[in-house]
Amino acid sequence: MSHHHAKKRGRGRMILLWALAFIAVVFAVTALVKVLDKTFIDKPGQTASDGGSTQTGGDAGESGGDGTDGQTGSSEPNPTEEELSQQRKTLLDECDLLRRGYFYDEAIDKLKNAGTLQNTETDALLQKVLSEQSALVPYDLTTSTSYHVFFHSLIVDTSKAFDGDDMEAGYNMYMTTVSEFQKMLPLLQKNGFILYNIMDMVDYQNGKVTPKTVYLPAGKKPLVLSIDDVDYYKYMQADGFASRLDVDDQGNVVTVVKDDAGVEHMTYDGDVMPILDAYVKEHPEFSWQGAKGIVATTGYQGAFGYRITDLDDYDAATQKQMLDKVTAVAKALRATGWEIANHSYTHNQYWNNKTMTMEQCKYDTGRWVNEIMPYVGETHIFISPFGVSFDQDDARFQYLLDNGFYIYCPVDSNMPMRWHDDNVIQGRLNLDGITMMKYPERVSKYFFDPAQVLDPARPPMN
Repeated sequence: MSHHHAKKRGRGRMILLWALAFIAVVFAVTALVKVLDKTFIDKPGQTASDGGSTQTGGDAGESGGDGTDGQTGSSEPNPTEEELSQQRKTLLDECDLLRRGYFYDEAIDKLKNAGTLQNTETDALLQKVLSEQSALVPYDLTTSTSYHVFFHSLIVDTSKAFDGDDMEAGYNMYMTTVSEFQKMLPLLQKNGFILYNIMDMVDYQNGKVTPKTVYLPAGKKPLVLSIDDVDYYKYMQADGFASRLDVDDQGNVVTVVKDDAGVEHMTYDGDVMPILDAYVKEHPEFSWQGAKGIVATTGYQGAFGYRITDLDDYDAATQKQMLDKVTAVAKALRATGWEIANHSYTHNQYWNNKTMTMEQCKYDTGRWVNEIMPYVGETHIFISPFGVSFDQDDARFQYLLDNGFYIYCPVDSNMPMRWHDDNVIQGRLNLDGITMMKYPERVSKYFFDPAQVLDPARPPMN
């Protein structure tokens, strides 16, 4: 054998030895991994089963093979009879409150799904709700009497409103005091009225307006309520009115009222909105499914007491705060049963004397749509300034319709509701000083004797 071949065979043996050594190392590492793997997997509290593991003491929530949750000793104890009784009382109270506010479907759904809380009491209430719902009768909006009353912001402090200055006569004629409004509510309820949302009276499809079907308990009458000029104008600030609206921590709309020292207080009796909210909470029967009324705002001094159309007069932080406040108040109003309406931007006399040109109409409507609506939300209700009415074919009225205001509410003491192809007109009766003192028969004809509510702080009216 040559020296060359001997060297070749030596290299072959070396390669074979290295290969065997490599394989041995691989097997050793694999074995070590398996040992380590078993050491960490087979922890206390776990047992191998079918190549996997079943957790017996953990909280992973994995199901065991017997259909349980895999947890031991964690099942909730059955509620006691006392606990069931309390839960049932809560359910009954909730459903009875829904019934009183005419939320029949919601109450029925809760009672039908009472589960373990079902008993003779829940069954009896369910039958009561079903019976009341089946007893509802239609109220024909095309032939029956329509009812719509309105106010301006309420006088909180009569000593400041009726102080003998040059504003006194106007306040005496066109405003209502807090005490008068508070006295009206039980009288309206006693005489069979139920607050109803005007939007739930009107169906609008493809540019056509038709009345919706309204159902009420027999003998009851739907009442629409609105408040004009909810702007707390500058001229009112020292005359016994609230300063603005705000929202409390629970989402309730409140009034901000200044005391004689100029300190501001959040109150729940400074205007129609919080007073009516509180009354309906106590007397849900007075409102159909939480309906309250319509808040009408102009624009020339902002909305709800915030001067958002004079932003240049304020710094950036104040501007943002005011815009945010208007948005928050509007959302809270809508969330608690209120609608918001356009009361014109300018409230200019050219509305009252009908000298308004088309250019002025477009300017007025455009400013409200562009500067107020983005913060108070979309609306289809127009509360006319000065209570003015227009003929159906008036180009200015048609312009309002073209901008989406198909519910038009002027002033008319007979409160008619007139249905047209593309709009509805509902007249309104003002429950203010001039009506109650000079024309009391307009109120007593439909609602109550004004003498029952007139505030003794009112001065004589000439």
